[in-house]
Amino acid sequence: MTANYPASILPPNATAVERAIDRASAAALERLPVYLIRWVKDPDSCPLALLPWLAWEYQVDTWNINWSEQKKRDAIKRAHYIHRHRGTVAAVRHALVDSPFGTDIVEWFNQNPKGDPYTFRLNVYQNDLPVTEYDQQDLKLAVLRARNLRSWFSVHVFGRLQGTSYAAGYMYATEKITPRFVPLQVVLSRYELNLAPGDAETVTVTILPEYAEDKTFTVTTSDQTIATVRIVNGDILVTGMKRGTCSVTVTTTNGVSAVISIKVVAVMKFITRIDSATRPIFFAHMDEGFTVDYGDGIDSRDYRFDPASEASGWVIPTRELVQGKEYTITVKNTETACLRSRLSNYSSKLNPVVELISVTGERGHLSGFALDTTGLMAIRPGAFDDLPNVNNCKNIFTNCSSLTGIPASLFSRMKIEDFSDAFRGCTSLTEVPSGLFANQPDAIDFSSVFAGCTGLISIGNNLFHSCVSAVNFSYAFDGCSMLANIGTGIFTGCGSAGTFSYSFRACKNLLVLPADMFADVPGGAFTGVFQNCTALTAIPANLFKTCSEANHFGGAFTGCSQLLSVPAGLFAGLSKVTYFGTVFSGCSSLKTVGAGLFAGCSQAQTFASAFYSCRSLETVAKDIFSGCVEVTTFASTFYGCSSLTALPSFTDCTKVTTFSYAFANCGSLTKIDADAFAVKALVTTFTYAFVNCTSLVSVGDGAFRGCSALTSLGYTFSGCRSLVSLAGDMFAGCAKVTAVDFLFDKCSALVELPKELFSDMVSLKGMGSTFRDCTALISLPSGLLDGCINLTSLTLTFSGCTSLALLPGDLLKNNILLSGAGSTFYGCTSLVNIPPTLFASCSLITSFGATFQNTGVEEIPENLFSGNPLVTSYGQTFRGCKNLRSVPAGLFAASISATVFTNVFSECSALEVVGAGLLNTTAVTTVGYLFDGCASLHSDVNTIFNLASYPEIVTTTAIFRSCALLAGKGLVFMGKVPNVTAHYYAFYACAGLDDYDDLPGNWITNKL
Repeated sequence: MTANYPASILPPNATAVERAIDRASAAALERLPVYLIRWVKDPDSCPLALLPWLAWEYQVDTWNINWSEQKKRDAIKRAHYIHRHRGTVAAVRHALVDSPFGTDIVEWFNQNPKGDPYTFRLNVYQNDLPVTEYDQQDLKLAVLRARNLRSWFSVHVFGRLQGTSYAAGYMYATEKITPRFVPLQVVLSRYELNLAPGDAETVTVTILPEYAEDKTFTVTTSDQTIATVRIVNGDILVTGMKRGTCSVTVTTTNGVSAVISIKVVAVMKFITRIDSATRPIFFAHMDEGFTVDYGDGIDSRDYRFDPASEASGWVIPTRELVQGKEYTITVKNTETACLRSRLSNYSSKLNPVVELISVTGERGHLSGFALDTTGLMAIRPGAFDDLPNVNNCKNIFTNCSSLTGIPASLFSRMKIEDFSDAFRGCTSLTEVPSGLFANQPDAIDFSSVFAGCTGLISIGNNLFHSCVSAVNFSYAFDGCSMLANIGTGIFTGCGSAGTFSYSFRACKNLLVLPADMFADVPGGAFTGVFQNCTALTAIPANLFKTCSEANHFGGAFTGCSQLLSVPAGLFAGLSKVTYFGTVFSGCSSLKTVGAGLFAGCSQAQTFASAFYSCRSLETVAKDIFSGCVEVTTFASTFYGCSSLTALPSFTDCTKVTTFSYAFANCGSLTKIDADAFAVKALVTTFTYAFVNCTSLVSVGDGAFRGCSALTSLGYTFSGCRSLVSLAGDMFAGCAKVTAVDFLFDKCSALVELPKELFSDMVSLKGMGSTFRDCTALISLPSGLLDGCINLTSLTLTFSGCTSLALLPGDLLKNNILLSGAGSTFYGCTSLVNIPPTLFASCSLITSFGATFQNTGVEEIPENLFSGNPLVTSYGQTFRGCKNLRSVPAGLFAASISATVFTNVFSECSALEVVGAGLLNTTAVTTVGYLFDGCASLHSDVNTIFNLASYPEIVTTTAIFRSCALLAGKGLVFMGKVPNVTAHYYAFYACAGLDDYDDLPGNWITNKL
């Protein structure tokens, strides 16, 4: 069955889906009127609901939803005509068709009398209807849309009322005319004035006509607080009072007037010398429209800019100016003009500023006002008296190196918050006037205010008096190398001052400090405050007495090389100070330190390098650290105090953790008192503490007793060449010590050691060079190392002890963990006998490298190494033992793991006999230089190596070099070591061999 579908317009190649959609919607599409679009676009046939959209499409000018349907259709139909004739009278008439009022258009040339050209009048007839405000608006809008742009119009509404009226009138007039000549015009010489506060200018008044009978006039100002005016000899004198705008009115007796516009503006005034016409004279923003008076009274714009940024630049005159002549420059109507020579990375050299006269205005800061302006020479008193809003003077005159003086009242009318770097680098300044910054209640920052003023000699009294908010004075006079005099009370009333770091650093001519200098200062950081004041000889006793908030004196007097003494109690009671590091470091003339210097500084944590290199310091009061209960470090505190003879007390300093270098190089110190550092339970190190104390003779009982956290004693007494007496219990309770390397290195007067010296050092693992070069040490006591049960290494421990002759056999009996004895007795030339049981308990030793090298040993016990089966190397063990005559055959019998025997007996020039089969029980692989230089050896080579073969030996280099008396046959030995790879010089100069002449050349030298 085939459905009766409407004809399709799809192409023959349409898809099945497209055909299905076409059939599904065919019936609905067929019902749509063919002329639908044409109907909705026709004003007569368009559905009523769509008429507003059609009106919008036709751009109907006037539309009212309350119109009847027919009226709406008519308005749409008229739109076409109106748009075609817009701008004509016909279009205006058509636009008014829908008005409920009758209208008539009367053009200007039809009016009587004629109206203004290109105007017309719209007459509106009420027709007894009320005319509302909305009706008038509709009429006006309809006309405005249809008229041409040139024509203007007026609207006249007419009403008509008929009736009868009755009226009567009467008039009588008399006139008497007397002609007079009155002022008709007031002419002024100036109608605009730009004045600075305090400036006055005269304006000439001319009354016209000249034959006017009464030429008197009055003057008034709209605001007398901005400008005042008075009549002087027929002219007007106008005086600027304060910044702002007002007007002055000149009025004749008959009411004719003229007005002067007055602006009292911001001004910068200065005197400049023109050295070059191409150099700028000042700096400003480029958008201010300021004027420049070059001294001739004319406010000109004769200048150009050299831009430094998008907004500002340097001002260069375009007027001809005479080179070498001084000009008084007045810049008016500017809030940014200044004398800076640098902006960020851009700079330009100004013509010299002979004198800054004044700056006025509402600007908020003077930061960088004359930055790097090296040509500024003088500032006139009162220069800043009219800058009520300025609160920042940072860098205001930085590096003005030609500036020679500062007016005392320069800032007296300002309330500034920031003076940092204000006069930094003003190297020609010699004096700071008294009270320059006094009574600046808002000032907070004075850092570097005069830093680098190398010509400054004197500071006036009360300089910062009552700067109650001032906090920061760091670097204030840093580098003022000529400063010799500081006035009294310079910081009085500075109750918030907290930072004086480096304030007077490198003031090398400063001799005396005012006693009341910090009297009102609570303080904070005094880091480096007088550092390198090399002329300072004394410090007032109460200088810091009231600085209750002081917290840091690091380097405060560092480098004060002429300072002779420190008064008692200088820092006493300053309980908030945490840091005294380097406080007197480098005070090379300092001789005495008074009692209680730091007494009660209960929060002080460090005195590191406090008296570093005070080489003249002789006396330090015992109690200088009393009450310093929180201190943790005395590192290098008295380093280099070569004249110091006695230690202070550290009794209260229970929290100290380090004394490293504390008394290093104190060459006059003679003793360490009993219990000097006792019960310092937190101390971990005394490294280098007394290094090179060359006069130190004795260490008292219990000097380090109870230092239970102590771990390091490295170099503590190294170089103490006068030390002869050590208390046996000096290290009692020091159970955590792990390092004593170089502890008594070069203590060349030390003859004997107490047996209890290391008895509590159960954690000790190494004794590297502990007694190196103790050349007077004769013997070691039995039990010296008994307590060192965890000792693993004795490297160079007694090396260089040239007088050491006696070793107890049980020296190492408790040191069962010992694994290395490298160079232990190296250079002990007096050591002749070695106890056979010396290493009997040390079964873990793996190496005997150079253990007895260069000693005076004559005989070696055959069982010396019998308890050391783990040894793998014997390199240089007896090298250079020039008194050694024989080596027992069983010396290495227990060394079954030993492979390396390099240089073991080399240079033993007296050695004659070596036991048979010396290395037979070992795992030897290397015997290079074994008997190198043993010129007296006459044993048979094949007796020493009496096995048929030594297949593991690979190196025999120089094994018997220069052994001229060596017996036997070399070729036989060569046959016993078939796997040798290195054998040069093995038999060099061994002329005693039976077959010496038959040996291959590369076994004698390194040639075939």
